[in-house]
Amino acid sequence: MTAELSPADWRLDGTGPMTDKQRRMLNAVCGDLAAQLQWHGNRLSKDDWRHMLSGTMLGWRMMPAIDRGEGAAGFIMLGGSSLDLSKSQAAEAITVAVQIGDHPDEQGLRARPVRWSDKVLLGMGFNPNDFSDASRAREAA
Repeated sequence: MTAELSPADWRLDGTGPMTDKQRRMLNAVCGDLAAQLQWHGNRLSKDDWRHMLSGTMLGWRMMPAIDRGEGAAGFIMLGGSSLDLSKSQAAEAITVAVQIGDHPDEQGLRARPVRWSDKVLLGMGFNPNDFSDASRAREAA
């Protein structure tokens, strides 16, 4: 079993490369988003969320797509790999992902806030049992 994450593990500053713990937190957050949110009507995979967040942090470039002789090639957006994120950029990507999950309406999404997995709750500094106890209390009322 992997070690639990804490905010100190991923809320890092610096230009050095993203740490393994930041990568694990980013993957966990993206997995929860993929399982519970649609992005403007589109179901995104965990990898899609990670690519979108990485591209947002690193910057996007639009370019013509490859013409495969099947009609108009269109355009593609190129970002960067999450492996290219610095410590500061990884922390910002995780923070943005959590903000989207907690407040999807701010991005124009009609969805309930994400119910974060235990791994993400621990990474944000919460005890998952506090949330399950609160859920049980609401259900009993």
